[in-house]
Amino acid sequence: MARRSTPDRSDAALVNGAQHVLARNRRGTWTCPAKGFYPHQWLWDSCFIAIGVATYDPRRAAGELRALFRGQWANGMIPHMIFAADVRDAGSRHIWQSTRYPDAPRDVDTSCVTQPPLPAIATEYVARSLPEVERRALLAELFPKILDYHRWLYRERAPGGKGLITLLHPWECGLDTTPPWIRQVRRMRGPWWLRPALRLRLSRVARLFRRDTRYVPAAERLSDDDGLRMLALVHHVKRHGFDLEQLPPRTSVLVEDLAFNSLLVVANRSLRHIAEELGETIDAELADRCRRTEAALDELWDEAAGQYYSRDVSTGRLIKMSTVATFLPLWAGVVADERRARIVELLRDPARFWPRFPVPSVPLDAPEFDDDRYWRGPTWVNTNWLIVEGLRNCGEAEVAEALRELTLDLVDESGFAEYFSALTGEGYGAPEFSWTAALVLDLALRG
Repeated sequence: MARRSTPDRSDAALVNGAQHVLARNRRGTWTCPAKGFYPHQWLWDSCFIAIGVATYDPRRAAGELRALFRGQWANGMIPHMIFAADVRDAGSRHIWQSTRYPDAPRDVDTSCVTQPPLPAIATEYVARSLPEVERRALLAELFPKILDYHRWLYRERAPGGKGLITLLHPWECGLDTTPPWIRQVRRMRGPWWLRPALRLRLSRVARLFRRDTRYVPAAERLSDDDGLRMLALVHHVKRHGFDLEQLPPRTSVLVEDLAFNSLLVVANRSLRHIAEELGETIDAELADRCRRTEAALDELWDEAAGQYYSRDVSTGRLIKMSTVATFLPLWAGVVADERRARIVELLRDPARFWPRFPVPSVPLDAPEFDDDRYWRGPTWVNTNWLIVEGLRNCGEAEVAEALRELTLDLVDESGFAEYFSALTGEGYGAPEFSWTAALVLDLALRG
C-alpha cells in the first residue's frame, strides 16, 4: 500500500490552524464554508463543521445544528442553502424565490432542494461530546425535526414505497459536477432557449449567479455551458413546483444517487440510535422504508465492474461512470465480504484511486479525470473522511489508518484548501475551507 511518512508533521499545529479557520468563517450561530467565497449556510457543510467543532467546543457545534434547522420547511424538507441576510446575492435568491412556497420559512430565504442527509449523523456525533443533560436536551429538541426530514424524503422522493431516494438536481447530491451527473444534465432536453443560448455562446450569463469564478480561475470550476444547463434545470423543476410526481420523466434529470442513498442508510441508523437513547420509537412505516433502502442499495451494484453506481430513474439503467461514491456503501454496512474485498482492492489501486494523494473524486484512468477541476478528479477531505468511517465500520482498520494519515499529511503540506490535486497535492478552490478544517480536527483528535 502506497504511504508517505512525515515524521515532522505537527498535529498540534494542524489543530490550531483548523480552529483559526473556523473562527474566521464563523457567522454568529453558524459557520460559512469560506468567507467571501461561500458566504451562506449549506446543509452538509454545517453538518461536517459541527462534527469537527464538537472536538473542542461542543456547545458551538450544537448551535451550528440548531441554526441549520431554522431553514427547515413546514413539510419537513431541509434546504441545501440558507441565505445570509446581510449578503447581497440577489441573483441566487431570485433563482429560488422560496417565499413563494407556503411551506418555506418566512424569516429566512432558502433554496428549494435538499442535500445529503447528514443531520442525524451530525447530531449523533455532536451529542457524544456534550454533558449528559445537554446531550439529552439537544437530542430531544432535534429528534422530531430529523424525523420530519426523513419522512419528507420517503414521502416526496421515494413514492410508491420505493427504497431509494430520487434526486431532482445535481446540487442535491453534494458531488454535483461528477461525470455521471454532468452526463445526465447534458442529455436533458431543456427549455426552448437553452440550445440557442449555447450555440450563440451566451452561457457566460450563468456567471451572474455564480460567486466561485470571481475568486478562482474558471478552468478549475464548472464550465459556463454546464453552469447554464444547471440553471435551466432549476427553471424546469421550479415550473413543476419541485414536485417529483409532477416532473415528466423523459425531460427531467432524475437519479437514484449512490452517495445520497448510502449516506441515508447511515443517517437512518443514527436516527434509530437517537430514538433508542430518548426511549422513543420510530413508526412502523418509516422503519420499513429504512429497511427497504438498505436492501435496495444492492440494486446499484454491478457485478462485472465490481462497483456501485447511481441509476437513471427514467431508463432504470445504471450510470456506469466510476466516482468516489462507489466506496460510500462501506459505511452503510450492507456490503457482503466478497464485494468489500473487491471495493477495497479498487480503492488501493495506485493507477485508479490510490495515487500519491488519495482519494480522487474520479479515478485517474477515467477520460473525464482532471486533477484541478472541482469534482472532476481532485481529492476532497470530506469524502476521505466518509471513506475512513466506512473502512472502520467494515473492519478495514489498517487501510482506514493509512488514509487518515495521508489526509492529515496532505493538509499539513498544502493548507486548508477546498480540494487538492490527487497528483501533486496542490490546493485549489477556497484557501480556508471550513469542512476541511473541521474534519481535520476530527481525524487528528478523535483518531
